[in-house]
Amino acid sequence: MSLRADPVGPDAERAPYTAPAVLRALLVLLPPLLSSLWIAAVTIPGGSFVPWEPAMIDLDVYRRTGALLLEGRDFYAAEGLPWIYPPFAALFTIPLALLPLTAAELVWIALTVGLLVAILYRLGLSGWVLSLAATAAVWFVEPVRETLGFGQLGVLLVGAAVLDSMPGRRVLPRRFLPEGVLVGIATAVKLTPATVAATLFFAGRRRPGLVAFFTFLAATGLAFLVLPAGSLHYWGGLASGDSGINAGIIFHTNQSIMGAWARVFGELSQGGLVLSAIVAVLGIASAAVVHRAGEQRLAICVAGITSLLASPISWSHHYVWIVPVAVVLLQDRHLARWLRVFGLLYAVWVMAAPFKQLPGGDGVEATYALGQQVVVNLGVVAGLVFVLACGVEATRGRRARRDADQGVLV
Repeated sequence: MSLRADPVGPDAERAPYTAPAVLRALLVLLPPLLSSLWIAAVTIPGGSFVPWEPAMIDLDVYRRTGALLLEGRDFYAAEGLPWIYPPFAALFTIPLALLPLTAAELVWIALTVGLLVAILYRLGLSGWVLSLAATAAVWFVEPVRETLGFGQLGVLLVGAAVLDSMPGRRVLPRRFLPEGVLVGIATAVKLTPATVAATLFFAGRRRPGLVAFFTFLAATGLAFLVLPAGSLHYWGGLASGDSGINAGIIFHTNQSIMGAWARVFGELSQGGLVLSAIVAVLGIASAAVVHRAGEQRLAICVAGITSLLASPISWSHHYVWIVPVAVVLLQDRHLARWLRVFGLLYAVWVMAAPFKQLPGGDGVEATYALGQQVVVNLGVVAGLVFVLACGVEATRGRRARRDADQGVLV
């Protein structure tokens, strides 16, 4: 068995649910799940496996938000780490607040691992290869490992986009929601998946793009009805220019265009925000071109990486998108060799996150020497080059095919 994607078609999309198939699925899930329990418990300093006391900082914020909601209090004004997501996302925190702490931690870990496996299954992996790949991602891919440690929602967002819009084998026997709904919900939870919806729309897939847009509007409207004060606070602040930029943007683990800008120039400025907007437009355009060239899986990955580069803050553990990027590049050997090699080297860099070895915090990033600046910003630059290179290569390939069809010697 190899990393080659299974054929995509009507038969490939059916998932049998016989007893042996369910047993095999459980056996596939067991190694990454057991690994995740250990990783989630010990990755963040202060956590322990025995006794079970993981330091899942973000999950604690989610549970606190749910508790404040149930009490009718302002969850944007809570002490400690702030709630930074749109108010619609806060509605999903209520079940976490209702569960006992340990139960919430275990459910969150199981959900994260299940979606990670589902992503890899959609990409064509199965059997022991699927189990091994998921387990390796848990142990060796920094974004996945830290997402588990923090109790973060990165895998959930990537899973929503991949399972909604990326072609491949289905986990469920058929689609239960129109394409675009999950992307729209994910965008209402955190704005960054909007790049996937925009890619679909500008690639000519108007219907799923519009479904995602109107699902986002409906979810946001629901939040306005249920949480009017929180909605006015969040969207009013965003409309007035509060885009999430803060002093922490310069941290070395912020692997966004804005983060690199702040570290290079030692300050926040409108230039970085403008550059981020330009990158968002160019990245979506590149992803749309790749999609129109027939590389739908790669296009969704390009849109995902674009969302991270263009966001004001993209911590290194947000880069869960690097998992489908690496698998697609390994499988799709018809892609240009130089693009695959460069993309895989970029993926290895993101997975290893060597920039985390640099000193960080208390503004030390503003004093980095030239070599440190290269290390901390190399991944951002490489990601941007990869996103644009995919579009350039897709354009060149389409022109070559068009000229060949017209009988022009190229």
